[in-house]
Amino acid sequence: MANLGKKILSAFVEVNDNKKTETEKNTTEAMTTFTGKTANNSYTTQENSSKFKEHFEKLFRESNMPSPSYFEYSKMLAAMHTVPDEHIRFITAFAGLSVQGLDKQTLLSTAAQYLQLLETDAQHFQHSVDAALKEKVATKKQQLDEKEKRIQLLMQEISTLQNDLLSTQAEIKENEARIEANMAGYNYESEDLKKSITRDIEKIKSYIQ
Repeated sequence: MANLGKKILSAFVEVNDNKKTETEKNTTEAMTTFTGKTANNSYTTQENSSKFKEHFEKLFRESNMPSPSYFEYSKMLAAMHTVPDEHIRFITAFAGLSVQGLDKQTLLSTAAQYLQLLETDAQHFQHSVDAALKEKVATKKQQLDEKEKRIQLLMQEISTLQNDLLSTQAEIKENEARIEANMAGYNYESEDLKKSITRDIEKIKSYIQ
């Protein structure tokens, strides 16, 4: 878990600085999803949704236990989406996995474990967001203040510094937009998964005796 925050962070903002070597820059750029230069809300897109769905899929898969659990059950339910009767889907999926040793208690307990896993992952994600805000916003704002002071002290360089100032402001807005959009995308997918699992738990309790 030590590097989880950094992995999540690298999924939506660049984590390199100007002093890194070209090789390090290329490596970081390869990990970076967003390359646009214009700050907007287009980051809350299907691309974002797919990225976080893949993130949660990988998270669940890596945390999956060897024996059948809610993970396999949810996959079987998804595979049976064409069956119109929900009751039949839940019962049939359970019957298919019960022959492999899955019982109702294990199904419910592992579903609860995945809810807890989402809570833990959300904490790591928030830490990553905080780090991104510090690196990509607070630092840039500090640079902005320093450049404003330089303009006052070095009037002969005012034209050059003003251009640099506008560029820095645009970069701040871009990074804020990226972070806010990714928070929205992450929270949307996380809440959707939580609601889905919670609904499944209630239906399991209701349908499976």
